[in-house]
Amino acid sequence: MRTFFKYLSRLFFFLALVIVLYFSIIILTGIFTDYHPKEISELEISGNLEKAQISDSIFTFLSWNIGYGGLGAEMDFFYDGGKMVRPPLKLVEKYTVGILDFFNANDSIDFILLQEVDRKSTRTNFQDELSMLDGILINYSSSFGYNYKVQFIPIPLTSPLGQVEMGQANFSRHKPASSERYTYHSAYSWPKQLFMPDRCFVVSRFNLSNGKELVVINTHNSAYDSEGKLRNIEIPLIRDFMLNEFNQGNYVVAGGDWNQNPPDFKPEKLRTNYQAIKTEILDEMFFPKGWKICYDEKTPTNRKVDIPLTKGKTEVTVIDYFILSPNLDLTEIKTHSLNFQYSDHNPVFLKIRLKN
Repeated sequence: MRTFFKYLSRLFFFLALVIVLYFSIIILTGIFTDYHPKEISELEISGNLEKAQISDSIFTFLSWNIGYGGLGAEMDFFYDGGKMVRPPLKLVEKYTVGILDFFNANDSIDFILLQEVDRKSTRTNFQDELSMLDGILINYSSSFGYNYKVQFIPIPLTSPLGQVEMGQANFSRHKPASSERYTYHSAYSWPKQLFMPDRCFVVSRFNLSNGKELVVINTHNSAYDSEGKLRNIEIPLIRDFMLNEFNQGNYVVAGGDWNQNPPDFKPEKLRTNYQAIKTEILDEMFFPKGWKICYDEKTPTNRKVDIPLTKGKTEVTVIDYFILSPNLDLTEIKTHSLNFQYSDHNPVFLKIRLKN
């Protein structure tokens, strides 16, 4: 009996040692590979377009969180309360083809702002979605800023998420004068911060023939932030940046996944086969009078991914939209209803006109 307990104690010691070593290696890997972006980083601009002053006064935009090619209709996700961690390869292929086909059919939009574009992630078989999109949008310039770059995410323990390299991409039919990544300040505690996104907004500047700039901003604000701790840091940063650009006489368009409802959002106005809900609300006092928060009040832009897409049960809302400076007129805002077949978000189309 004494021998049995001696053997059992050694077994427990060995198991404890393995667990400690496993998590020590993970933490050390996180420390030595941690992504440390600068406050402002200049981004490479790809494409063969020549820089030129733009004389147009009417522009079209599209913003879409493509769900990294892995969050289409058949998926749920463990972070949202679902069971799945990574999509099967056949679904990644299906969603990616659907996304690329959409842009094949919509390749005349002036500015395209995308969120959750995978470059090298375990969950999407390490496919470079930016290169795929560049191959479709051949008449565009593009720039890309990382907002998630972690070599190994250890959760869930039984099936770790693995490597994630993801970010935001700006495409334009005009070549920008510059494109930069602006850091949102993370409020995650250590060591959690080693494995979480480094949120940002990507800014592309375009020279106009009137001597001003069109400043195009692509944002992806924090999710899973029920107390607003992260977004309360992020929203004032992007707001102050936008106000400063407008005060310099520039035209400002900010679009993306804000992860909160616009101020006057009313779920009952959505025409949908799913459950329309409110989430956190963007404070209407953040932007002064004259600024326009533009969204399609009849069509949801996002669904919850706690279950596969199910009529009558899946919860939907609006968290993807545009904010315009006062020197811009809204001509059209429309959400393309793709019924969440290829992503947990729908793309949002915008048309604007410069005021004289």
